[in-house]
Amino acid sequence: MNENTRHKTLAAATESAWDAFVIVVGMLKGGTGKTTSAWFIALYYAVVLGLPTLLLDADATSQSAYDWFKVAQAAGFEIPENLVVERYPFDDIAEHIRAKRAEFGAIVVDAGGGSARIFHEAVTEANLLLVPVAPTKIERRKLVATFDEAERAAARNEHGVTAHVVMVKADDRTSLPGRAKDQLLDPAEGEGIGPDRDEAFPLAETTIHSWVHYMEAFGEIPTELSEYAELMKELTAA
Repeated sequence: MNENTRHKTLAAATESAWDAFVIVVGMLKGGTGKTTSAWFIALYYAVVLGLPTLLLDADATSQSAYDWFKVAQAAGFEIPENLVVERYPFDDIAEHIRAKRAEFGAIVVDAGGGSARIFHEAVTEANLLLVPVAPTKIERRKLVATFDEAERAAARNEHGVTAHVVMVKADDRTSLPGRAKDQLLDPAEGEGIGPDRDEAFPLAETTIHSWVHYMEAFGEIPTELSEYAELMKELTAA
């Protein structure tokens, strides 16, 4: 075997050695912080863990995650070499994720609120579903529908998917985060999950706050990932 052939063989073996951990960030409502969360989580896997990471923008309406990438690129920000950002707002996203698993250590899917079908298909291939929600009533209105759809998708999932609600845009100077957490953990009749719609939502302990750092991050490559790093450590702990 000559040197060039050997390097190509090793490269192919390395590529095929991956079996990506797939995180779907989604909710059947727009404007809940999905894109910001997806970007920060993708950067955690790429920069902190050093894994080849794919960020898939599966939002059928806005493609904000891909726009973020293009704006950052145009502004001269250094994109991590091991981070790939793709647009894929198509119904066959499950098949696309399966095809990419062997190429990446992590795949993060920004599943926008505009298509229940794309959300469903993405969750069928997920290892972890994160549902970001701000501490307001209007933000929580679609939680039950989101978990209903996720449960249907989980029936087709062969990866043991787990789901968590993540409180985002939390301002501890107000009582909203505390009240919202109480309502998620002790929902009123008909506003929870489970057969009788009275069970608690699986709320992550880590809270993402309403820092200007997050609000102004669009189109940049942030390096301060602490809250999202804590979130992922919490949810992926053995």
